[in-house]
Order: sequence, then structure tokens, then C-alpha cells
Amino acid sequence: MDKCSFGMEKIKFLGFIISKEGRRPDPVKTRAISEMPEPKNPSELRAFLGMINYYGSFVSQLHGYRAPLEGLLKKDTTWYWTLEQSEAVKTIKDILLSDLLLTHYDPNEEIVVAADASQYGIGCVILHRYKDGSTKAVEHASRTLTAAEKNYSQIEKEALGLIYAVKKFHRMIFGRRFTLLTDHKPLLSVFGSKNGIPTYTAARLQRWATILLGYDFAIEYRKTTAFGQADALSRLIAERQEEDAEETVIASLTLVQDLHGMDRLPIRLEDIKRHAKTDADITMVKGNMECLEKLRHGPLRCYWLLRDVISVMDDCLLVADRVVIPKKLQLQLLKQLHRGHPGMDRMKRLARKLVYWPKLDDDI
Repeated sequence: MDKCSFGMEKIKFLGFIISKEGRRPDPVKTRAISEMPEPKNPSELRAFLGMINYYGSFVSQLHGYRAPLEGLLKKDTTWYWTLEQSEAVKTIKDILLSDLLLTHYDPNEEIVVAADASQYGIGCVILHRYKDGSTKAVEHASRTLTAAEKNYSQIEKEALGLIYAVKKFHRMIFGRRFTLLTDHKPLLSVFGSKNGIPTYTAARLQRWATILLGYDFAIEYRKTTAFGQADALSRLIAERQEEDAEETVIASLTLVQDLHGMDRLPIRLEDIKRHAKTDADITMVKGNMECLEKLRHGPLRCYWLLRDVISVMDDCLLVADRVVIPKKLQLQLLKQLHRGHPGMDRMKRLARKLVYWPKLDDDI
């Protein structure tokens, strides 16, 4: 009994201070981190990052502040330490010494899950929304995108953020009604339709929509300016050191599934990939994947109009599940499609389903 305490207003537990208000980092632990000298080699840097990562759920921006430091841990990188790294360490230490607080999870309170995506990462947060309209964060989470995921269309990245969020917070939301927030309006018709998944939806989105069928939620749209926590979380994420092996395998399988119909067309996927590398229009679109707004005015405006469903997979440009055919192969494909043989109507329908280029329907 000498080691027991009763009626305490707050307690220390595994590096945290827990009270009726919520939980916050133990100031003794964060002070120890703040007093650590600047890392002088990769081993010391890994130790520092490991310590601050323990409190990552408290700080939505933490992954972004780690960016200049994580770059030093990449393979074959020469060790260097500049003012940028020093400022990153100082900023992290200052944040950990500030008043950080996460509220306790309460299954009886309204649950809100928000997610957002940037060109580098996805971030999410689970909150409680109270009767007075205020919200308090329960937990933050984030991760960087794999090389394959960075080539997803923006709507797919945003959808991936939602899927990551529900999986991350599964134990707190499964079997309970919650609100899912997104700042990407097109996802409302994909994940919020009461009439089922739209038939034009890309295969990857259809698979993710099926995952969400296991949850009881209402999806709502919020403008980016009102999105706050999850938005800042994703946009400050830097590239991670290594990709997750499982995610890389899944991405490869997805490529095979999405392009499997090409063998039914009179053209080879290998030829499409080879010519896509030298096609000026495809190269221009691929080079502006992170900012398709640049194509809004000009001859490639059609791709800007389709910006929510454009992605790159294995050197091929895709519009939803349709492969963009390089100019040098378009005439060849058209000639073979127009040869008079049984099943031509079926072949034309198949072409419209599997391939794309501007004015394809007019050319056919």
C-alpha cells in the first residue's frame, strides 16, 4: 500500500501526465529532450528523433519540422549540419515545452474524423465535437506517401487519407456513428452517395468505398481554410527514409489490376509505356502532376478538367482507369479498330472504356 496513491487529481504514467482534462507530456521528459545537445552523427540523430516521435500524437506539425533532419538519414547521404537543421531542432524542443493537451476519448461524445492529403503525405485527426460547437483533439496521426502513391490523382490521395484515418482510429469508431470530414468535394459523391458507388468511379476508389461500407458515418465537406488540423498535418510531412514493403507490393498489384484489360486491345502495354516517355503532351502532364493548375489555360486544358482522376502508374498516364494513348499510337489503334470484322462495336466500346486521348470519341 505504500506504493499506492488514491484520490489524485493527476498522475504520471508512461511519460504522460493524466488528469480529468486529458493527457499531456510529462514536463520532466520533455525538459530532458530540450536539454539534449545537437546530434553530431546519424546515430545521435536517430536517438533524438526516436524520443520526440513518442509525443508525435500531440503535435500535428511535428512530421514537417522533422523534414530537414530526416533528410540526413537517407541512404548514401553525406552528414552535414546547417542553420536549417539547428532551427528545426530548436523548434521541436520549443513545441515540446509548450502546453500540449489531448482530451480523453469519450464514446458518449460526438466523434469527428478529419483527413487531408498533400503531395507528400496524408494526415488525420480524431476529435470530439461538443454541444457548444467546440472541438478538442483526441489523437493526431500522419504518414508520408510511397513513391507509387505520390502518382495517385488528387481525389485518390484524398480518399487514401480517409481510409488511413478510419483504419488508424478503428478501435475508437467501429460500431459507432461518426462524422467524416473532407475538403475534397468530389469525394461526397463517391463515399456519401445513398444510391451506391458511381459506375464511373475508378477501381481503386471503388475498393476503398467498399471498405467504408463497414463503418457508420456521415461524410461532410469543409473548405480548406476551415480545415485546420488535418490539413496542416499533411502539408508539413516530408519524404520518409524508406517505403513500407507491404504498401509497395499492394501498389504493384493495383497496377496489374487496373491495366489488366489492355491485353484485349490491338496494342501492347509495353508500346504505350515506351512511347509515353517521348510524347510531349503526356510528358507535360506528368511533369505538372503536383500543380495541374498550370494546364488550366492552353491546349492541355482537357487534362486540367480531369485533374481529379488523373494519375501516373508505371510510366503510363491514366484518366480514372483509362490509359492515355501516345499520339504516335493513336492512328495505329484507330485503324485496327475500324477494320471490318465481327465484334467491332464491342471493340469500340472496349476502347472507350480502357483508353483515352483528347477527342477520342470524335476520332472513333
